[in-house]
Amino acid sequence: MQRLILAAILSCASLNAHADEQVRSVTPFKGINVHGPVSLTVEAGKAYSLKVIGDPRFIDRVTSEVVNGELRLHMKDSSRNSIESSDRIVVTLPELQTFRGEGAGVMRLNKLRGERLDVNYRGAGRLAIDGEVRELRLRAQGVGEVDTKDLVTQEADVSFEGIGSVSVHAKDKLNAKVQGMGNLTYYGNPRIVNKSVSGIGSVVAVK
Repeated sequence: MQRLILAAILSCASLNAHADEQVRSVTPFKGINVHGPVSLTVEAGKAYSLKVIGDPRFIDRVTSEVVNGELRLHMKDSSRNSIESSDRIVVTLPELQTFRGEGAGVMRLNKLRGERLDVNYRGAGRLAIDGEVRELRLRAQGVGEVDTKDLVTQEADVSFEGIGSVSVHAKDKLNAKVQGMGNLTYYGNPRIVNKSVSGIGSVVAVK
């Protein structure tokens, strides 16, 4: 039994030894553009920071630069579609105004606050957003899942094309357009709902 426990400890230590962390310097930005199969977490905070965590080969593949107020995160070898569970990118900034994501990873935007958020997402992964903004503009394509039901908004303008699923939360007004086989679910009991469905998709309210 002791040998098994020791083997397990050594195995975990070996795995952790390969999970490096690289802190990269960044100039201020209000937008994020990420492309590739990555696990991304964005947190609201007082300072700007960027951490790339995981296998050294993954860290080397991640390119990052700030251009015109937008943090751009890309992968050097876009043909590689798999990542290890420990490979991830963590970004912190005071306020996020625009987000563009494309890929097959899991992307989380946590505790966002602001006047308006513009989101463009295309892929086969999962995007989850929580927090509170007055206005959300969301454009989604693909077979993935976009979960923004925990992002409380007054107004949401949503366009979805694909076979995945999208959920939003609007208190006052919702403009919803669905093309294809996808499903859009909305929360918040908005006073005004304008919806358009082309295909066999749906726009459904949840009390």
